[in-house]
Amino acid sequence: MTDLKNILINALQGRATTEFSADDVNTAAVKAIMAECGLDENSNARDYRAVEEKAFALIEESIDEILPKKLQNVLGGFAEVRTFPRDAEVVFNIEKIGKNRAKLTISKGARAGIYRAARLANKYFSLPTSVWTVAVYVTLEEIILGTMSLAELYANVLEGFEEEIYKEVFKALVSGASKLDGRYNAIKPEATPIESLTDAIDEVMPLVKQYGIPTIFGSYSTLQHIYNPTADQFAGSLVGGNYPNSQDSMDVREKGFVQVYKGARCVELPNYLIDIPVDGKAEWFIKDLDKYVFVLPSDIRPVKIAMKGELYLQKNGHAVGSEKWEAHKIMGVGLAMANNYAVIEIADDDSSN
Repeated sequence: MTDLKNILINALQGRATTEFSADDVNTAAVKAIMAECGLDENSNARDYRAVEEKAFALIEESIDEILPKKLQNVLGGFAEVRTFPRDAEVVFNIEKIGKNRAKLTISKGARAGIYRAARLANKYFSLPTSVWTVAVYVTLEEIILGTMSLAELYANVLEGFEEEIYKEVFKALVSGASKLDGRYNAIKPEATPIESLTDAIDEVMPLVKQYGIPTIFGSYSTLQHIYNPTADQFAGSLVGGNYPNSQDSMDVREKGFVQVYKGARCVELPNYLIDIPVDGKAEWFIKDLDKYVFVLPSDIRPVKIAMKGELYLQKNGHAVGSEKWEAHKIMGVGLAMANNYAVIEIADDDSSN
């Protein structure tokens, strides 16, 4: 079973090995699944349906092995991802923050989508969880015939959870900004015109720095307004969009925005285009992403993501004949250090005039 799991893990990630190319590893994994389920080249669709639950159980076990690590790689700039047994209480230990640990925590309340603030009385942070679900339209026959690869199946599951977790992380950060105690938080109380973004960052950076190494998070279009002045220009003022620093110019040319601002990394928060309506106005997955810039002590990772128990793939057939498998996972997202990061709200164009 260990060899089978290793082959499946490599195939799900589309990862070549010393023995197989990326394409060949998928073929090897499919053959291994067939052998484990008692199938061969003479098996038909009826045979596939008889063992599909066992086959998908093998796949779900391997997905469970790599999903937390992948999410940590994607969200690790500001989030800590931890796994817990199904019967364990979800508790994060934040003792390492010491005397400067957060005065508030933000976590999702009983009502869906509503985040609540709570005083942090000790070094532990408990996070409520719920079942999250993403759906994949696929059959075992399609996997065996090669119509869909295991890597494509995994990518659909991963991207589904990534998008939902990312949306919850954004909502938690924004919700925390409106509920924090102003005496402790570095939040800007008023919206900042985009041309004054670097001034706002300069104001909050020393405060965030007390908790860890600051990292600046924002949308691609917002980060384009950040630039570094040269040493002899600190006393003067710069016009937005002017990049006097040669490294900044290179960053803008290659990446689209500066990668480091006064020692703090600039990290793009991705967005997803859902649809472009007839009127030409784009519809984005995170509608308000351009409205906020976050300055976080990234080495402490204020966002906490809990994954509990095992992933469960469940078949859900449709009356019209189509078939989907739903991936269920118990998860939770919260903000354990809500008072030590800065939120800069960007003023609307009409309000900044």
